[in-house]
Amino acid sequence: ILDEVSILNRDYRKLNADTSEIVQNSPFDTLAADTHIEFRLAQLDPNGNCTNGIDRIYSHLTNNADDNSKLNQWPRDKYLNVWVVKSIGSAGVAGYAFYPSAVAGFSFPYDGVLILHNYIGSIGTANVNQSRALTHEIGHWLNLQHPWGNTNDPEVACGDDIVDDT
Repeated sequence: ILDEVSILNRDYRKLNADTSEIVQNSPFDTLAADTHIEFRLAQLDPNGNCTNGIDRIYSHLTNNADDNSKLNQWPRDKYLNVWVVKSIGSAGVAGYAFYPSAVAGFSFPYDGVLILHNYIGSIGTANVNQSRALTHEIGHWLNLQHPWGNTNDPEVACGDDIVDDT
């Protein structure tokens, strides 16, 4: 978990070693930016008690997980909830998050990210090649679509992520 927080901060602060591979004078060299977003594990829980920011809840709901597996949600106006699970019901899914508009009103319990244990960090059950899935899902949580549009199919010939610079 600590390794993943470090990865998130490198990704969102443009501190990755691979940023040097952005081709100079390409359409992207001036677009890659430090977002000034930093992630930290909570030090106080919703009741004001000291915490390490990690709730370990042992439940059968971590197998074939879905939105009903999002246990003990902390207030979403103060915390980003991330649920790490053993497996997700949909085959081929590493994790998912909803756009902010999708969790407005009575849908608030669905806010946050649900992700497989082997996609958190680059050590333990995870590996470097899968370690940036949470960066991707937090992008959706922040209201970013895929560059090819609001679909999981990158084969789409034409799409729009609703961001003028891409």
